[in-house]
Amino acid sequence: MMPELLTLGTLRLDGILLTAILSAAVGFIALSIWLKHVGDERKAWWVSLWPNGCLLTLLCWKLAFLFNEPSMLWERPSSLILMRGSAEDAALGIMVALIYMIIAVRKRGITVLSLLDILPFAVLPCCIGFGLLWQNPYLLPYAGLFAALYVVLLRSPGTREAGSGRSAQITLLGAGLGGLLISLFAPYSPGMLPELTVGLTTGQWSFVGLSVLGTLLQARSG
Repeated sequence: MMPELLTLGTLRLDGILLTAILSAAVGFIALSIWLKHVGDERKAWWVSLWPNGCLLTLLCWKLAFLFNEPSMLWERPSSLILMRGSAEDAALGIMVALIYMIIAVRKRGITVLSLLDILPFAVLPCCIGFGLLWQNPYLLPYAGLFAALYVVLLRSPGTREAGSGRSAQITLLGAGLGGLLISLFAPYSPGMLPELTVGLTTGQWSFVGLSVLGTLLQARSG
């Protein structure tokens, strides 16, 4: 598993950032294979959309802290190699990437629902890769959940048709309910005391949000 700090000779690399990049590459490969299998005529465009979104996410995660500490650009520029933003910055990056993707698909006359049906075939392999590659063993149950969801997606009827909402429903409900269940029983890293909001952690509230979105999508699609 990837260490927090990877040393290659005199070069030191941020292990978690490298893990994220490798995981994004896993998602890219998985999406390319799936699109080739289903014969989507916009395969090349969908495949190009994923790395663009990943790049936006990584840039926000890596550099967002400079808004609060811009002096680091000229005082300690070399430290930027190892420094990165917080989990909130990473979440911001994901939101920015999602907004970019929504704007991109709308400009091409593609429905947002089609985007939500395509993304799971990249996002789930990406999450599986991160859970397996990163050194935190407490992520392994989540990697197992995402792997099970990915198999369900590949074997379920209707998931080959982007725009039906089927893939998005399975992913949102499965990740939300399954992730929440795992989080209630999974141990935390030694010494870690999670902050609670109305009895739940931020991650658990995120799983609740995914479940609500999946339920709303299911109700909308019938």
